[in-house]
Amino acid sequence: MTAANDTTAVIGPATERRLEAAFAETCLLTCQGTARLLGLDEKSLRALTDKGVIRAVRRGGGRTRAYTEGDIRAFLTESAAPCKAEPAPKRVTVPCRKVVSFTERRRLKRA
Repeated sequence: MTAANDTTAVIGPATERRLEAAFAETCLLTCQGTARLLGLDEKSLRALTDKGVIRAVRRGGGRTRAYTEGDIRAFLTESAAPCKAEPAPKRVTVPCRKVVSFTERRRLKRA
């Protein structure tokens, strides 16, 4: 078994196809393209880059970030990326009231 097959097994065939399609004609992906590929928003991707969870290459005099296929693969397979589970929303208890139809309310009001 080759290393590529090991990566495919970890990443999954659908993600592997998405990676191949994304890097078919380029060697670097923009922040926007990488965020879309990973299912993140750009702000979250930048935060992960700033924390060192995923590596980025600086372009344009250091103003823009780009990501290589190897860096994205390493992030998907090796990183301890934070998987924040959304806390369950707190249930708000509302006093239960009897539902009365409009015509019933009118009848009670007139009585």
